[in-house]
Amino acid sequence: MTTSEAVAVLPEELDRWLESQPWFRARGPVTCERATVLHHGDPALVHLVLACKGRRYQLLVGVRDALPERLEHARIGAAGERVAYEAVYDPELTAVLLGHFEDLAEVAGLRFRGAVPPRYAAAPVGRPFPGPQRNCSIVYGQRHVLKFFRELTPGDNPELVLHDALHSVGDPHIAAPQGSLESELDGVRTTFAVLHEFVPLGALGWPMATASVRDFLANPSDDPQSAGGDFAAEAHRLGRAVAKVHADLRETLGEQVAGPGDEVEFVAALHTRLDAALDEVPSLAEFEAGIRARFDAVLATGEPIRLQRVHGDLHLGQVLRSPHTWVLVDFEGEPHGTAAERSRPRPAEHDVATALRSLHYAAAQLLVGADDVAMRPKAARWLEHNRDAFRAGYADVSPDRTLGGALLTAVELDRAVLEVRHEHRFRPEWMVIPLSAIAETVTGAPAWPV
Repeated sequence: MTTSEAVAVLPEELDRWLESQPWFRARGPVTCERATVLHHGDPALVHLVLACKGRRYQLLVGVRDALPERLEHARIGAAGERVAYEAVYDPELTAVLLGHFEDLAEVAGLRFRGAVPPRYAAAPVGRPFPGPQRNCSIVYGQRHVLKFFRELTPGDNPELVLHDALHSVGDPHIAAPQGSLESELDGVRTTFAVLHEFVPLGALGWPMATASVRDFLANPSDDPQSAGGDFAAEAHRLGRAVAKVHADLRETLGEQVAGPGDEVEFVAALHTRLDAALDEVPSLAEFEAGIRARFDAVLATGEPIRLQRVHGDLHLGQVLRSPHTWVLVDFEGEPHGTAAERSRPRPAEHDVATALRSLHYAAAQLLVGADDVAMRPKAARWLEHNRDAFRAGYADVSPDRTLGGALLTAVELDRAVLEVRHEHRFRPEWMVIPLSAIAETVTGAPAWPV
């Protein structure tokens, strides 16, 4: 297959297919900046870099003479007299990708770097992780996870930078890095994909926490510890894991104290995000004065704001419980942040606040739209019990880091304001969850849920 054959997908068919993909956020004519053939024959594998409205995306395309029925769902369109489809669904082609990492190949500027363990058997089958994803993760048996970043941004991705830093000091709370795919973009070395160790028997934190809530709500006792699915011990261990990751990031990538100008800028950014939310969500207005007062309290305390690299998006869907410990995954930072924002040092309170907000969602999600108001106090007790456990675990590892005070309150409120704006746009019935947290913080009176 030649490069010209590789880009022969009919433009209108490619455009139509891209517009149907939830990860494709650009709108307009798409141009192919680069096409690299990674495997010749039938099937062939082609790596594309696409540009649209100032955004860049990468796409793995398979090309066959005839498309088998098992791959029909991945069809993109015609490519000359052949058929183009999304290659991540084809185990024959995902095996080619793994082979390039094992061979440390370089193909037309695409560099496969890695330290992939020797195979103990034939190549494990690579299949995309099920469910909607902002990026594409291909899971190879019980051995590897290959994450392709759908949208490309020039520079090293935080996922690569932070994993490498944590791996260098043997942090036990990450999936060990095994490789990366990189190339040049605008003359800058850029991360296209990362290869990680698979976490065997890993269970996501979110279903574990929500199962615990269901168990407690169904239990006649009012003591969360009496329920068979008490999550507090795991919340405590998770707090310890987060504190350990933060400490190791300080050791490897450093820490700085924000200057007076940086602190003013930090608080101003909180107010700016609140301004944007108030423009969209009128129900926030009654809490505006109280929110702003708690933002301004960060400067009034005179306590320094310490900045470091953090996870950036640490909710319960980003943590896995292995048989040995908690493992943090997806270190890319906030999904819709710019590259500069995702790489910027932040207070450690950012991750802590995000985790605490996620515990609130776990406690409240069963009550959205429910008429049984008797469950609300029990859910609130579950939340308090597990928040305390998380904070205690964090303090066990980092006793010099006080998880409280004006800074944590302000960051938690900021997270809740962003949640209100998101829910207002996409799930209005869920606005009750972040609004209840804001109301309780501002008024000091139990208001959960509103």
